[in-house]
Amino acid sequence: MPVDEVIRWFREHGYHFTFITDHEYFTDVAPLNALFAGANRFLVIAGQEVTQRVADSAHTNGVRQAHVNALGTTRLVPTLGERNVARGITIAETYARNGAAIRAAGGIIQVNHPNFIWSVPLADMMNLPDSTLFELWNGHPIVYNQGGTDSTGNVMLSTEARWDSVLSHGKLIFGVGDDDSHSYKPQDAENPDMARPGRAWIWVRADTLSADAIVRSLHRGDFYASTGVTLRDLKIDPVQYALEIAPLGDRRYLTEFIGQDGKVLARSTTLRPTYRITGSEGYVRARISDSSGRMAWTQPLKTR
Repeated sequence: MPVDEVIRWFREHGYHFTFITDHEYFTDVAPLNALFAGANRFLVIAGQEVTQRVADSAHTNGVRQAHVNALGTTRLVPTLGERNVARGITIAETYARNGAAIRAAGGIIQVNHPNFIWSVPLADMMNLPDSTLFELWNGHPIVYNQGGTDSTGNVMLSTEARWDSVLSHGKLIFGVGDDDSHSYKPQDAENPDMARPGRAWIWVRADTLSADAIVRSLHRGDFYASTGVTLRDLKIDPVQYALEIAPLGDRRYLTEFIGQDGKVLARSTTLRPTYRITGSEGYVRARISDSSGRMAWTQPLKTR
């Protein structure tokens, strides 16, 4: 779809901001903001999906997918290798090199859909720098957030289990929910196999609706990811981790506080769940689910 129609969809559906992350194309957002932006109401922020691939003759089609988003950048970030295929290096090395290029272009890096075509070994995520973003929940139907085991017993972890593995390794990375949307045609609206908008998003705490404020909040992890659960408040300090859920209708809610190795530390069915921090958890994060299957995930706090 033309980019102005995409932007119109998000504004008309109540979003406050969106990043444009087309593959290998940097969109000048100034004309879009001239048409659609409104002070403290809506904003378009520049970005790009860096469609990095890594040669691996033993993998599907001879390549592994190592896509990353460049968020808040000021220019196009080129991929490594001829025709986007890097040779003789690991996925982890492409994350490091592309991350440096994204930072040099004024942005922050987001690691995209590690289970897409079952591409990213967990080991390649273990040395991501602190404050890296990664797609905890991607709304595209074929990126396999839930992971799975093949007929030979080969296990690919869910994106959430990957997150806990990296956090348990001592790293602090932040989980994002987003659409990865490709289809905006009205006739595709009810097709679950199409990459539709409106399936996952983030709520960001920022003092102003500006690109700088949004990117700064993302960098420090002052946001949460959602597929439909909304929080009224989120307060995290060294003593306690406290949430307030905004209820919708008569839905019921379960909050799970999660720590080292993905261990569930405590559960709550109240609308104001609170966890008292002991200091021995390694980290604490929260996962909230409702009775319709919608979810939200808050960012981890290191406790030691």
